[in-house]
Amino acid sequence: MKQLLTLLLLLPMFASADFSGSVQTTSDYFWRGVSQTQGSSAIQGGVDYSNSGFYAGVWGSTVDFNTETEIEYDFFAGYTVALDDLAIDVGVIQYNYDGDLESVEELFVVMNYSWASFGFWFDQDNSNSDYTQIEVSLPFITFADVTLRHGEFSDDSSYNQITFSKDLGNKFTLALEVVSEESVKIDLEDRIAFTLRYTF
Repeated sequence: MKQLLTLLLLLPMFASADFSGSVQTTSDYFWRGVSQTQGSSAIQGGVDYSNSGFYAGVWGSTVDFNTETEIEYDFFAGYTVALDDLAIDVGVIQYNYDGDLESVEELFVVMNYSWASFGFWFDQDNSNSDYTQIEVSLPFITFADVTLRHGEFSDDSSYNQITFSKDLGNKFTLALEVVSEESVKIDLEDRIAFTLRYTF
């Protein structure tokens, strides 16, 4: 935990023309519809490098699985090809943990067109964990950036999420996530997360 906090404080030092990043705190860390913190808050941050379509980076978060694992840290790299209004993003991501959980690697391809995106993530060790995601932004809403997401797994389980994001100025952003699973009745106390993010 102390190591992660130290890293988050040092992240802005890496910022340059080719580097960017963020530091944030969230009331709940949802990943693909499931809380990674048992409904508790998390501290997160990462830094990215990009140049001529290629990008790579690292991202980390505190987690709580009721085990000895307390930190998640992910490495990713990819390449984006722009074809007029269509952008195709291909890459690899590795999820790592400081406890007894094994790392997970995924290959992904995401197609972005205007206000919509469609992506596939392929688990290299377990095809039952393959994941598909559709995301649509609503540009006609002006008071905030609003995004709708539908995520579905190879076992046909799925979830829906709506995200409201508001630029506060001075590189700060406030976001609200509302998550719904088909088998779970929405309880706003347990299924929402507020996030305050600083980008550099």
